[in-house]
Amino acid sequence: MLHRLYQRASGLYKTGSRRLTGLSGVALLILRAVVGWLFILHALFKFQLGTAAFANFVLKPADLPLAGTLSWFVPTMELVAGILIIVGLLTRLAAVLLAMEMVFTGFVYKLADLHTGVLGPHGTGGAELDFVYLAAFLLILIAGPGPVAVDRLLRLEPRPQEEADEAEEPSLSPVTADTI
Repeated sequence: MLHRLYQRASGLYKTGSRRLTGLSGVALLILRAVVGWLFILHALFKFQLGTAAFANFVLKPADLPLAGTLSWFVPTMELVAGILIIVGLLTRLAAVLLAMEMVFTGFVYKLADLHTGVLGPHGTGGAELDFVYLAAFLLILIAGPGPVAVDRLLRLEPRPQEEADEAEEPSLSPVTADTI
């Protein structure tokens, strides 16, 4: 009885897993659209606040060098990288830049400088969102942009068949008289 129940449950689980695996490209597109859009909003907020205010109230209290330069560089990078992530152009580069920003804002700024902790005082305003963003950008960096991306159109990312072909090729081919 338990064995049949287990077989039925595992069969349903495997069927669901196969169906969901086929949607991984859609999931990557949704993830890219959401985090890209949110970073565009972050950038626009900083520009609306004003680069001087961003420098004076965020960057200088953290004792960052070149706060004036960073005050326009950070929102510009967030805006451009957010757009690149949404359209899937130079996706891995944009993801690594934003991941590095999240390492800095989460670990250095919020945990070390502000001492907010992960959840923040009373569960608000900590580094948890930075860590979620970091995880999302690392996923995009490792998994790539998915099939719906300008990177694929420009052949900056391999197509699934090319990935399979590369996996089958040995990394070092033997030296023979024909290859010399």
